[in-house]
Amino acid sequence: MKSFRQVVMLVACAWLLLPARAAAQEAVLYELTENAKLTENGGIYGRHAYAALQGWAKVGTPICPYELMFKNPRKYRCTVTAVGYDEVSLVSGKGPISGTWATVVQFDNDVDGPEATVLTGTFKGDIDLSLALGKVAPLGYVTNGTFTIDGSNVEYRFTGKFRLPFAIESGRRGRINDERDAYYLADDGSPFRVKKNERALGWPLVRFEVDFQ
Repeated sequence: MKSFRQVVMLVACAWLLLPARAAAQEAVLYELTENAKLTENGGIYGRHAYAALQGWAKVGTPICPYELMFKNPRKYRCTVTAVGYDEVSLVSGKGPISGTWATVVQFDNDVDGPEATVLTGTFKGDIDLSLALGKVAPLGYVTNGTFTIDGSNVEYRFTGKFRLPFAIESGRRGRINDERDAYYLADDGSPFRVKKNERALGWPLVRFEVDFQ
């Protein structure tokens, strides 16, 4: 397995000219804010974090059903927000994740972001940040993911992948700020640039890709 430094040195080379993107997902959300802290319990240290996310889901998926199309001027996707909580062991890099989500459309201001809630629910699963915390690769995963829609007894399944942004500086991972190019790591090990609309107040965002099962 390549080290994190080896991965970044590779992506700093020829792949920069021909970036490969991730495969198409059914939903993509971005971590807009995160509050994290370290805790200790019986000598085991953990990382606890709350995060607020926003992104989109394709029309026809469980969180963006076709009947919402008439409320959504874009027609081909819905805006989705979420608030999540994770509790990750610093030993294994794994732990539970849970939270709430909402599908939203425009309300009383067509200029700002959508805010009128039309569908809500909860989610939970297992998160694996071992590659990122171990400095192996800027990736994380959610497995055993399930979510529900409020008012329904149906439980849906999903998987997720986190792509953490990184910078390249002299062939090594560099610090990120609002002026430096940032990248995500694609599934084939190549980088692809963080777009302008994948930043908040200049900062590149953690990207969370979701597929429903």
